[in-house]
Amino acid sequence: MKARIQIAAFYILIIILGGCVPSLHPLFTENELVFDANLIGKWSEPNSSEYWQFSAAANNKYDVIYKDEQGIGKFDGLLGKIGNETFLDLFPKDINLPGNDFYKAHLLGAHIFLKINLQSNGLSLLAMNPENMDKLLTQDPNAIKNEKANGRTVLTASTKELQYFIRRYSNDPNANIYGKFEETKLLKKVQ
Repeated sequence: MKARIQIAAFYILIIILGGCVPSLHPLFTENELVFDANLIGKWSEPNSSEYWQFSAAANNKYDVIYKDEQGIGKFDGLLGKIGNETFLDLFPKDINLPGNDFYKAHLLGAHIFLKINLQSNGLSLLAMNPENMDKLLTQDPNAIKNEKANGRTVLTASTKELQYFIRRYSNDPNANIYGKFEETKLLKKVQ
């Protein structure tokens, strides 16, 4: 049973990070965090077993659970604003992957940034699109500090540089690093 949970946690991390652009640094400092009590709860599409659950944690942070058909992922969530937009920075909690301490010392958690739209009719989440990010970085290699790791782009910029980048490109239709809320699933509060 424990082995299945550990394997599920590993694959959740791969899937979540595989469909996003990871960053070594957070998007917000402790002073920039905001808290929105309306986010607290369990959010899902109708008739779906997949969900996002947000709980209040200390210091304007959230405990976030993402569940899909492959298992559960647990994250620390940091909510903040850049301009008029709201973003959620997710960082994995203890992953409990199999292996000894020496092996685990080589694992490095990464932040991912979701653009969120919380309204009275529901919640929409947009992840940064890795293909569009790669296109942008091909056109402008200096758009933001990054490295390639196993063929994937990893952002290495500081928090301040990340914020500048997001402010500049999050709504740029040519870059299209986040897409549009109209093109994503609308989650409803179920609990």
